Amino acid sequence: MQNCVSAESEFAFTTVPTCSEASEAKVRAAVGRLISRILPKVVTNERRRDFRYPYPHLIYLTPINPSGEPLNAQSTVVVGKNITERGIDFFHREPLPYRRVILTLEAEDGARASVVTDLLWTRFTRHGWYDNGGRFLQVVTQNGPADSKAD
Repeated sequence: MQNCVSAESEFAFTTVPTCSEASEAKVRAAVGRLISRILPKVVTNERRRDFRYPYPHLIYLTPINPSGEPLNAQSTVVVGKNITERGIDFFHREPLPYRRVILTLEAEDGARASVVTDLLWTRFTRHGWYDNGGRFLQVVTQNGPADSKAD
C-alpha cells in the first residue's frame, strides 16, 4: 500500500459488480481464506452470528459513487478493527460520505481480497476517530467482478 491517494495505484478498479445469489458464497470463501492466513480460529463464547477475528491491519478503501463507479483518486487507508466472513469494522479519521466502498484486505504473506462493502453504521469515538462497520457484498478483481471468473 504505497501511495494511498494516487489514481495510478495497483488497486485501481474499472467496474463495480452487482450482487447476485452467488455473491455471498464467493465473498465468504475469499475473506475466509484471507482470515485463515491471518489467525487460526479460536473457540470462544460468541453471541454474534459469525465469529469475529481481530484485524489490526491497514485496509485500502476505494469509495464508490452513487452511480456505481469506483472513485480511485479518492482512495485512502483505514485501520482495521474486527473481521468476519460476512463483514468488517474499521477506524477512519474523517466521516465517510459513501455508502459503498471497495476494501482491499491483505494478509501478512501478501494474499489479497478486494470486496465491495456496504457501510451500515458509523459511530464517533471519544478518541476522535470514526468506527465504521459494513457487510461484504461482492468480491472484485482489478478487471471486474469475480463472478465472471472461475474460482
